[in-house]
Amino acid sequence: MRLSIVILISITCFGMLASFADEKAEPAPPKVGDTAPDWVLQDVEEKEHNLKKLRGKVVFLILGNRKIRKEDDKWAEAFQKDYRENAQVTAYIIADMRSVPGFIPKGFIRGQLKKNPPPVKFLLDWKGTVHKQYQTEKEKPVLYLISQKGIIVFHRKANFKLDIYADLKKEIDKLLATLEIPEAR
Repeated sequence: MRLSIVILISITCFGMLASFADEKAEPAPPKVGDTAPDWVLQDVEEKEHNLKKLRGKVVFLILGNRKIRKEDDKWAEAFQKDYRENAQVTAYIIADMRSVPGFIPKGFIRGQLKKNPPPVKFLLDWKGTVHKQYQTEKEKPVLYLISQKGIIVFHRKANFKLDIYADLKKEIDKLLATLEIPEAR
């Protein structure tokens, strides 16, 4: 009887320690005020895009997966409507490609995306590296707005809603207002 109790307590304690270790292994997602984690990803043309090289621009990230593509596109369409002509701000949809069956060739997927292009540049996160860094979820797009200095200034997990988009737009406009305008020569 005593041995059973000792074994039960040991198993319980070990389980608790293992769960604490798992929690520590998973860093907290980046939040407003943090420096945005860097990444390098390819678009459908296999051109590399690097967050660090985008410093000096305002960057809007829409992180999603193939099951919520319509919601991702709604965010991108609203952004394009307001900022298409502004070279100081850019947006990317970063797609978590881990759920794509391994037997489907990457070239086929790229070809399909070329036939049905999203409203903004579409980056392919084949290993889910960026989605792990930013701790995204499967049910809703995860949005990050990154300042010209690489600092996160806006973060939401949300399907498209006009009031949230209005908040995002205010933040973008605030950042754009702080940009130095080059003097005409």
